[in-house]
Amino acid sequence: MASSDYEIITDPWDPKCVSACTMYFPGKEPEDNELLLEKIRGKLDERIHNHTLAEEYRIMNDQIVKSQGFDVDFSKLRYLFDFQPAFLDELYPLGKPHTGRVYFGRLAAEAVEIYNKREGTSFEFVEVEKANIYLNSGKFYFITFVAKDPLHQTKVVFQAKVIHVFCREIVHSFCRLKPNQEGTCEDEDSIAEKASVRRTKKRKHGLNIISSC
Repeated sequence: MASSDYEIITDPWDPKCVSACTMYFPGKEPEDNELLLEKIRGKLDERIHNHTLAEEYRIMNDQIVKSQGFDVDFSKLRYLFDFQPAFLDELYPLGKPHTGRVYFGRLAAEAVEIYNKREGTSFEFVEVEKANIYLNSGKFYFITFVAKDPLHQTKVVFQAKVIHVFCREIVHSFCRLKPNQEGTCEDEDSIAEKASVRRTKKRKHGLNIISSC
């Protein structure tokens, strides 16, 4: 996939747009709003965090665009947005009776399987590191997870974007190696190129070749 395929769409007229907004107007929050905020970001230190609502919009959406949805520092927030971290060790409503860790783990395992078929690799899902959720007409999941190369027993970090369309249909948008991670011997384009060569050799010579990093 081209790098542009991973970029966050910010056009509000595009159904794939990801643009975080506050869930409630200031002063109109429900009573349990502060408890949820503390759960997301921890206790608020007023000496450090004194952003206006407009500043928080910018802080939140700048981080989403820069990290393409995967790395957001929620400790900076004073307001509740519709872009939130998943609580992996709690029951996930759409994954009942399982926890978020199990639910997002299943999606990550599907994502890396699709990646393997596309690239001719053989990575195996290990565990979910974290997941972010964008609440829209459906739900956008930005899942960071660990997978291993069974041949060399090396572990690498992947990122997968999955869309739960209208909370009914699951669409795997993309799965990729996390950019610029330490210990990755090759980037994704290099792996894809070598995988293509190996698939060609396999067809030509009838070899059962396992692709690896």
